Amino acid sequence: MAQFANTDSITATDVNNMLRGLHSTTSGTVLTGTTDETDLFSTTVTAGTIGATGALMVIVEGNITNVSGGAKTMRLKLGSTTLMTVSRTGANAQDWLFWGFIFNRTTTAQTISFCKSTADAVTVDFDRITSAEDTTGNLTLNVTGQLANANDTISSGIFKVFVVQVT
Repeated sequence: MAQFANTDSITATDVNNMLRGLHSTTSGTVLTGTTDETDLFSTTVTAGTIGATGALMVIVEGNITNVSGGAKTMRLKLGSTTLMTVSRTGANAQDWLFWGFIFNRTTTAQTISFCKSTADAVTVDFDRITSAEDTTGNLTLNVTGQLANANDTISSGIFKVFVVQVT
């Protein structure tokens, strides 16, 4: 397969059946001192980005520090739909993780298949849900954190989003 030079133009047919980066953040956010649900990571998936049968591959991870023992909750959201939730109340520092795919079945119907950490980033659980977000319009893909006790801490580390074009 031919590779593109930095100065080449890409046509619509060039992006069929490929994986490409949409968003990459490796500098995380530290959430402490509030019990309000707060964005840890956020990006906009612009209208039509994944097409009628494309997908988003999402990898996001971080850690928590328990000072006061309250619940620390991380949520992955697309538009108005909460896709996945991880909540921890452990008494020590732990990692957390979301890893998976948001598949468009049509531009208004998705199947979401994700692994998420349950007790630490090594212990994972698989979940599959459906949503009805309209991907012909702009959508926010974000990860939020919420503390039950403002003395606790959620840290985010990596947020990577890839577009999978499938024709």
